Amino acid sequence: MQSINNQTVKIISSIILVQGGILLFWYFTSDNFFASFGFSTLANVNFLAWVTAALVVALYAWGAASISTVREHMFKLNGLKYLALLGAIVSGIFEELVFRKLLMDYLQEQGHGNFIQVIVSGLAFGLAHLVWGGKALSAAINATFYTFFLGAGLALVYIISDRNLAICIVAHTLVTGLIEPGLIKSALLDKLGYFKERT
Repeated sequence: MQSINNQTVKIISSIILVQGGILLFWYFTSDNFFASFGFSTLANVNFLAWVTAALVVALYAWGAASISTVREHMFKLNGLKYLALLGAIVSGIFEELVFRKLLMDYLQEQGHGNFIQVIVSGLAFGLAHLVWGGKALSAAINATFYTFFLGAGLALVYIISDRNLAICIVAHTLVTGLIEPGLIKSALLDKLGYFKERT
C-alpha cells in the first residue's frame, strides 16, 4: 500500500507542477489575470446558479463515493489529503479556465448557442480524462463517461451564473477535494470497472 501512496503522491504532484506552471505562465503574461475569474462579483451570482452548483457537487461526490477508496479518503485528513486539496485548487482554476472560460467563450464568439457550449465543454472535459485509463480500458470509459456529466454540469453553472467562472472554480475544487486522493488510488489499484467498482 505504501507504493500506491507514493505513486498517488507523484501523480498529484505532477498535476500541480504542470497545471500550476501553466497558470503561472498565464499570470505573468496576461493583464488582469484574476479579474476574469469573477470572484469580486461572486456575491452577485443568482440563487439558481448556487443551487445548480451545489447539486453538481453533491451528485458527483455521492456517485464517486460508490468507490470504496474514494469513501475511505473522502474526509480523512492526512498529508496525502492536504496535497490532494492543493491539487484540487490548482486543477479547479486551471481546468475551469480551459474548459469553461476559454472553450465556452470561444464557442459563444463563433455563434454557438448554450446547448452546444454545454455539450462540447462536457465532451472535451470527459475526453481529457481518458488518461485515467492507464491500467484498463474500463477505467478510461468510466472516467470519460462520468467526467462528461461533471463538465456539462459545470458548463450549465457557468451559463446560469452569467458566465461567472468563480462559482465553477469553487464547485470544481470542492468535487476534486472530496474525491481525491481516493479516485487516483482506485485507478492505480485497477478498481475502476465499467460504470462501477471492479471487485
